[in-house]
Amino acid sequence: MPFSTITTPEAKPVANYKMATRMEGGRLLYISGQVAWDASGNLVGKGDVRAQARQAFENLRRVLQAAGGDVGNLMKITTYITAIENFPAVAEARTAVFQGELPASTLIVVKALFHLDFLIEVEGVAAV
Repeated sequence: MPFSTITTPEAKPVANYKMATRMEGGRLLYISGQVAWDASGNLVGKGDVRAQARQAFENLRRVLQAAGGDVGNLMKITTYITAIENFPAVAEARTAVFQGELPASTLIVVKALFHLDFLIEVEGVAAV
């Protein structure tokens, strides 16, 4: 799949992401927010944002694989965290997941997610 990276001299990424990504052709897949639930619906990593981030990104990968793709097909992700102090751990989990093409990315700090034990939620748009 051909990807084009969009950058401007005025605004450079300050972390490991692209400002924008364009995909030529393909079908868009909108992925609902993924949290740290395992296959049985149990919370993984209560109180541990690193463990929750790994699980949320793995769940995102599994949805993509079920649709015939993988994380390399992601065009955009939005990550919601409940404390800015958790950003380094989340960034570490992101780096482990995205070894090749990086998606456009937004990080939002929120007061809470739909369940108080969740510390992170990740949604995405992919071309599969």
